[in-house]
Amino acid sequence: MATVSPFRGWRYNPETVGDMASVLCPPYDMITTETQEALKRRNQYNVIHLEAGEGLDWNSSVKEQYAEASRLFDRWRQEGVLRQDPEPCYYLMRHSFPMAGKNMVRVGLIASVGLEDYQTRQVLPHEYTEAPAIRDRVMLMESLSANISPIMSIYRDAEGVLDPLFKQVMSGAPEIDAKDGSGSATALWPISDPDVQGQIKKFFASRPVYLADGHHRYEAARQYQLDRHAENAGATAGNLAHNFVMMTLIAFDDPGLVVLGYHRTLNGVPEEKLGKIKARLDELFDSEPVSGDADALVEQVTRLGAGQRLMASVDQIGARLLTLKDSAVAPDWGPLAASEAWVLEEQVLRPELGDATLDHLGFIHDHAEAVSRAKSGELQMAFLLKPFPLDAFESIVGGGQRLPRKSTFFFPKLPTGLVINRLEGEL
Repeated sequence: MATVSPFRGWRYNPETVGDMASVLCPPYDMITTETQEALKRRNQYNVIHLEAGEGLDWNSSVKEQYAEASRLFDRWRQEGVLRQDPEPCYYLMRHSFPMAGKNMVRVGLIASVGLEDYQTRQVLPHEYTEAPAIRDRVMLMESLSANISPIMSIYRDAEGVLDPLFKQVMSGAPEIDAKDGSGSATALWPISDPDVQGQIKKFFASRPVYLADGHHRYEAARQYQLDRHAENAGATAGNLAHNFVMMTLIAFDDPGLVVLGYHRTLNGVPEEKLGKIKARLDELFDSEPVSGDADALVEQVTRLGAGQRLMASVDQIGARLLTLKDSAVAPDWGPLAASEAWVLEEQVLRPELGDATLDHLGFIHDHAEAVSRAKSGELQMAFLLKPFPLDAFESIVGGGQRLPRKSTFFFPKLPTGLVINRLEGEL
């Protein structure tokens, strides 16, 4: 199935950059202007200088847009700020972070994964993408010939094959142990032992990987690969770096694999249509009033929704728990009936709004903001959704279907800057 290979990663030289936590950043899609400026001030070598597009002018050429990042990347490699490992490695990451008063820990394997068309079922997507974001990441790869941030993917290890291998690796001292002021800590162990590498590669050769976060980056890497193939017939050789993309692979059963709810908002709907939407909700869902602040509402949706299809609606009048009626589920709904987001979009909103549905439907992962804006009347309605269950995720995506957009919010995002994957030459 998936080809999961070691590679010669480029990594920061701690003797040059100092505190390793100060050079890491989130993936590009989480970086605001304010975040970008703060990270630049934190450390002159912060990977934000390579990861984010700064002041892009879409009327200029590709090289002009990312020219400064490209020059900086070259200089950092020449000056030894970044150094390439002498032999191919897997990289084991342990990422700990605080959440709801607990210290969560997840373990991920950073590897180079063979790029494949989705139809081969080796790499399984769960959401659709948008062309502008793909174009932006292709432009970055064209300029740097590198993957700066890893895609987050997940895999099933029901037999627990990799767990003892990873524990063995982590019994030694990590080469990187970076702690930041938020309570997060990231440790990294390169894996160069041929025997361990062979066991890891064999494990993944019999199973697919599921894209969790980074669909745009995967499809950009796939386009970059096809562009290289079009330029040179010899570029299809399996061991060439541009035929792979960097991923961090995490097990479905990892206790630190956290999925949060991705909520919906509604606004700008004409009153007559809004009334019909509310009537449709009453037709499909049992409804009861519920009280409490945003945290309490999300807690109830998560707890009560564990065994049933349930969400909460919020408007200026108040909040209500909506439980999908079993009698409302039509036979032709199929597996996606497990998704409250799909029911809301396809069975409630689209019948009234048609092709204009996305003009009125918004997506937000901050439940407090969603509730506040709905109660104030800034939004017509907000819908609070539970985290999408990973067993349903595996079943639906493994069966070849995709979830509604913004169905999952894997938390937190992976750190960028631990390892960089150069896309020139061989792995």
